[in-house]
Amino acid sequence: MICIRKPSEQSVREYIWQRQDQPLTYENVRGTLAHATKDQFSADEKYKNFDIDQHHVVVGNGEETFQRAVAALRGWRMFELPWVTLFFPETPVEEGAVVGVLTWQMGMWVLNFCKVVYVISDTSPDGRISRYGFAYGTLEQHLERGEERFMVEYDRATNTVSFDILSFSTPQHWMTQLGYPVARYFQGKFAEEACQALKRAAGASSGTVL
Repeated sequence: MICIRKPSEQSVREYIWQRQDQPLTYENVRGTLAHATKDQFSADEKYKNFDIDQHHVVVGNGEETFQRAVAALRGWRMFELPWVTLFFPETPVEEGAVVGVLTWQMGMWVLNFCKVVYVISDTSPDGRISRYGFAYGTLEQHLERGEERFMVEYDRATNTVSFDILSFSTPQHWMTQLGYPVARYFQGKFAEEACQALKRAAGASSGTVL
């Protein structure tokens, strides 16, 4: 949704309410559960018409860092960017929750809506890997069509905590089709900066995003 003026919180609340029962706009719902890496998605015929993106950053070390990273993810802290506003950070991370993401791009306000499609919170049978994360999918009037997963992982064998963003998407709006390179730039910009924002929220210094 393209907005000439910055929408008010009340208007966004109304938009979100109107979209509670809207269907998702893409096939392969929960598709980000299918594979762990960009290469695996790229080799899957079902996703041949989608752009596959993956960004990864090491957050830090230890159980306490993992718990802080999980808390940051539950609080949507990866959206704490100068050009991005998440409506609303108090939204519980649970299946069916709808949020709005407002961005300032090229002199325009862009408001997109997404619905959480699953939440993961588990530990491997051997106790080595603990994960917490969720994915949301696009709703009507989103400029893109697809799904994005946010995942924090703690590997006790290496004592490493990492954060990963994985998505598949394709343009849905004529503006993103026409301005495809610009849309891709902002997708990459968000993912890279979101990784650093989550890392900061977890109490760690900036690091390299892969």
